[in-house]
Amino acid sequence: MGGNEGADRGGTRNGGSDQNEGDALPVPVSNRVVRGTYDRWASLYGSTLARLEHPSKRRAIERLDPAPGSRVLDLGCGPGLTLPDLAERVGKCGSVYALDAVPGMLAESGARLRASAGSGRVSILRGDARQLPLGAGSVDAVVAFDVLELFDRPSLRVVLWEIRRVLAPDGRLCAVTMDRADTDRSRFLRGYEWAYRCVPGFARVGCRPFDVRAAVTEGGFRVERLERSRRGGIWPILTAYCRPHGDSQ
Repeated sequence: MGGNEGADRGGTRNGGSDQNEGDALPVPVSNRVVRGTYDRWASLYGSTLARLEHPSKRRAIERLDPAPGSRVLDLGCGPGLTLPDLAERVGKCGSVYALDAVPGMLAESGARLRASAGSGRVSILRGDARQLPLGAGSVDAVVAFDVLELFDRPSLRVVLWEIRRVLAPDGRLCAVTMDRADTDRSRFLRGYEWAYRCVPGFARVGCRPFDVRAAVTEGGFRVERLERSRRGGIWPILTAYCRPHGDSQ
């Protein structure tokens, strides 16, 4: 969450309604509004909702299993609960780039890292997910946890292009997100979408379910594995493990 208008919760919108997406709710609020919402919530978010989300993110990191010495981008790192896990996985010779668009979230990440043994392996970056401040082929893996659902479809195509650009040729993307395919069978997601449409101010959170497989495939990735689970037994999420198509770099 940081930088211009772009990574994770605080600035992933193009600032306009996305009426033609078809597979997701429209985007009714601006980047600035979403970014401001999470900036105000940063401290509370880190001690509440982020802790509910963390077990599923930890499992995703375990399955991704970054090798010692690898370079990992945490895209939309939020309050940084995943950063100690990633730093431990990459080891003393590895690197973790923690990028977000929201100053408050980066401050939370910094405070958490100061108490972590692996803090020297983590670089905190404020930046835009649509214009990543990293070189081509500079990372071995990208984790995007509760991030992709913040983008409208045109912006998401740009984000996925940027992820492909910074990934090494054999790099991997791991995303944890809400999938529109789960809405019909989930009372939680039906209620969530109703609130997003009808409750004043709710859309300021930015997140909404979308067609994950279609969007990622359209963005130049092949899906290697999909895993469905529920947070707290009620919140359906999808974990997608992907690699870029060989001809899309």
